[in-house]
Amino acid sequence: MTRGRWMSVVVTACLAATVLVLSYAAGTGSSPEVVRAQRFELVDSAGNVRGLLSLGEKACPRLVLFDEEGGARARLMLHLDGTPMLSLYDQKGTGGVALMVEEGGPRGLHLRDKEGILRATVCDEGIELRGRDRSLTWSAP
Repeated sequence: MTRGRWMSVVVTACLAATVLVLSYAAGTGSSPEVVRAQRFELVDSAGNVRGLLSLGEKACPRLVLFDEEGGARARLMLHLDGTPMLSLYDQKGTGGVALMVEEGGPRGLHLRDKEGILRATVCDEGIELRGRDRSLTWSAP
């Protein structure tokens, strides 16, 4: 066998082996039972992060969803004391709604204005409405 023919056989064998390995890996269709990481990012076709599952400050688990401009619009997190909190934000990321269930404390819905000032709270202890200066303007047991 000539040297050129020998090289073509080796290259063909290498290509065939590569194709077999890649098709086996792609064709198994199996997925791992467990995927472990400290951070997962969901990205759009342009590579922008649109979702984040991570451990936030002090290892608090959180899920954050971002709009097309990269602003956080929704957040689900678990505080250190075990308090779950769901927050929804406006386009500026300031005003919005927060729902939390504190263990042994008030379970409540908190509404913030576009400056991020707490304006209303509805919880198992009652209802509170606040002015722009944060002063209590109305409440009910």
